Amino acid sequence: MSQSETTLLPVILCVDDETSILKSLQRLFMSKNVKLLQASSGQQAIEFMQKEKVNLIISDMRMPNMTGAEFLAQAAILQPDAYRILMTGYSDLASTVSAINVGKIHRYIQKPWDNTELLSQVEDGLEMFRLVTANKRLTAKVAAQNKQLKELNHGLEEMVHQRTAQLKKTLHQFKQLAVTRENEQKATLEVLYNIISINPALSGKFAQNVSETSANLASIMSLNSVDREFIGKAGLYCDLGKLGLPAHCINTPFYKLDSQDRRLFLQHPQLAEDMLAPAVHLNGVSEIISNQYERFNGTGEPMQKVAEDIPIGSRILAVARDFWLAIYQQLNAKRHTRQEAYAVLQMQQGSVYDPTVIAALGKLISNNGIVNDNRIEEGLSVEQITVGMRLTHNLYNRKHMLLLPKGHTVSQSSLNNLIRYQAKHQEQLLIQVEPIVIAQPLPEEN
Repeated sequence: MSQSETTLLPVILCVDDETSILKSLQRLFMSKNVKLLQASSGQQAIEFMQKEKVNLIISDMRMPNMTGAEFLAQAAILQPDAYRILMTGYSDLASTVSAINVGKIHRYIQKPWDNTELLSQVEDGLEMFRLVTANKRLTAKVAAQNKQLKELNHGLEEMVHQRTAQLKKTLHQFKQLAVTRENEQKATLEVLYNIISINPALSGKFAQNVSETSANLASIMSLNSVDREFIGKAGLYCDLGKLGLPAHCINTPFYKLDSQDRRLFLQHPQLAEDMLAPAVHLNGVSEIISNQYERFNGTGEPMQKVAEDIPIGSRILAVARDFWLAIYQQLNAKRHTRQEAYAVLQMQQGSVYDPTVIAALGKLISNNGIVNDNRIEEGLSVEQITVGMRLTHNLYNRKHMLLLPKGHTVSQSSLNNLIRYQAKHQEQLLIQVEPIVIAQPLPEEN
């Protein structure tokens, strides 16, 4: 292969302090038309990036001297267009939150990885890099043409038409890029949910129940759609900061903790706020989570806010959270029914809880709006699913980890992943999809 051909190949940088991992990646990409760079440390990788443009980075999380999160943070500054994939082990899941925020990763892969899945994500990443690069070239070209058009005579109508066509093409490209980035932000939130769900001391089912109840309460209280969405997300991630607490603080019900551990426990909303700080589009969610332990009478944490000074989303979250904690036997020693849990909260309205939210909870329970289990118990088996079907509900496994989101259109790749998942975990998945409309034949003419 000539030098000119080599320079046209996409450049992939693999970073891992284990030689065996680098050799495995080298074998994986040996037959691919790529230029492969390998670094045994973050510092060495940075030196490569200072000399050569990189299309895609695959970095291990746990490395000496410089973690994957720290390296990817510097890589994002050096070459912001490079697509970033993080490899992490089970024990590194909590640290992945830092990599998402600080390292600005686009995807993450768990070790040991599946070669087919990794190659698929690499191809997606290279395509994303090409799209971003093409957009920048096109934007620069349009800018140059605009300057030229301003200098030309108004009678050059043909050039005006060309400029209009180029602008339409640019707008279309940017719309496609915006959709891609929106999907990546959504995927990042799904990763955060799975990190919560996979932690043995936390519960994805609890998070779903709190989220759904919070959103339903906001709906009963006639809040707008944006507020309802933020409040629902805050319910889903209200336990995110617990990932930063000592194990005994989250393995022990709150009512059993001593005063010192209770003070430590109540810091988890602020930890969540710090985790979500780089995600500016989630500021509304972060504010709701950080104020969830403020009490209606001004005796809460951390700012002793009172009544209307507490965000409405935080007042709703506090009620939904403690309602389910009572049912899960985490609020006190008794496992409560829904009516009993409501009565416990009702006795503290006006002091701990907003009476308006308590009233909304009463209506929700009366209308049978509380669901005890979010798992789908009906649907098609994986063997009945075909490419092109669209999911009408999130697909969770038995541990309440999210496998595919609502709205996902089944591709051959995602179908193959489901088949492999079932075989590996010996778990039967049921998937709810939109019904397939079969076209009716036209009536015969007489």
